[in-house]
Amino acid sequence: MFGLDELGLDLGTSVLHIVVKGKGVVLSDPAYVAYERESREVTAVGEDAWRMYGKTPETMAVERPMRQGHIRSFDLVSKMLHNYLRKLIGRRAAFRPRLILALPSGVVPSERQTLIDICVDAGVRSVMPVDESVLSAIGCGMDIAQHYGRMNVDIGGGRTSLSVFSLGKQIVWMVTDVAGDRFDDAVIDYMRRKHNLLIGERSAENLKIDIGSARVRGMSMETPAYGRSLVTGLPKEIRVTSEEMTEALEMPLLELANELRKTIERTPPELASDIFDNGIVLCGGGARLYGLDDVLSEQLQIPIKAADEPELSVCRGIEALMMHPDDYEDVELTGSIRESINQK
Repeated sequence: MFGLDELGLDLGTSVLHIVVKGKGVVLSDPAYVAYERESREVTAVGEDAWRMYGKTPETMAVERPMRQGHIRSFDLVSKMLHNYLRKLIGRRAAFRPRLILALPSGVVPSERQTLIDICVDAGVRSVMPVDESVLSAIGCGMDIAQHYGRMNVDIGGGRTSLSVFSLGKQIVWMVTDVAGDRFDDAVIDYMRRKHNLLIGERSAENLKIDIGSARVRGMSMETPAYGRSLVTGLPKEIRVTSEEMTEALEMPLLELANELRKTIERTPPELASDIFDNGIVLCGGGARLYGLDDVLSEQLQIPIKAADEPELSVCRGIEALMMHPDDYEDVELTGSIRESINQK
């Protein structure tokens, strides 16, 4: 890709996105790695690894190297990013691109530096780390540099970031693990209690995506679920309805509403008043759950809406920062540029 000048990387817990300046999102892949247990040799990444999840022999494993916004395995993160960046940049690229790195919320300084080092080692010229909450707010169209309060809720796979912005800064910021993985766990637990059926994480995620609902739909939906019967120990298939999914997700959604309430309670009164007037925007893949914005709005009595293509909000923020950097001079991006040693 001769002429590649600037890249963006959104390293999510569940999905990895890569953005190229002027071309938009060029890659969206599950953030999974398959490897040999003994040698730690990586055999597949992304979509290929995800398809192997739960189906490998004992000598192999498939993992998400990021969990709840933190690095679970440094070597697997390194190998995964090397795989993607080397393919995109090339081993002998004439020009090494700059990289805007969306930092997962809650990443500690040591993890942040490790991610920067990995990216530089993979072939980028310099890394500009930016808080993914800021990018998410920019990407969903918020003017966070103004003097009124705006609230953004980014519901990812492992964590949900809740941020209140004003004058280009995060005034209040909270992170909770009530996110996509917690929703999946609630579905697994419900199937065990209600149907004596043990299902895997992947099956739970598929149920959530296919018929998951935060409130009862106007028309009932159902889909098959496959697992192992806890009574007979044999494979079993049942039909699951959207009403059952609403019941399964009730508790984590109540927890999420409570986290939003806590964030607003910590917000200065004048900014809280702005939020009541302007509402809250939901971003991240979790915002796609049917009826989630309506349920949270009813719980909090505040206007709440999901962004368009919420799972790409961080990528849209990266694109905006690439194309119009001067527009965000007054925004605290929370990051500094680290140049590689060999840059001339």
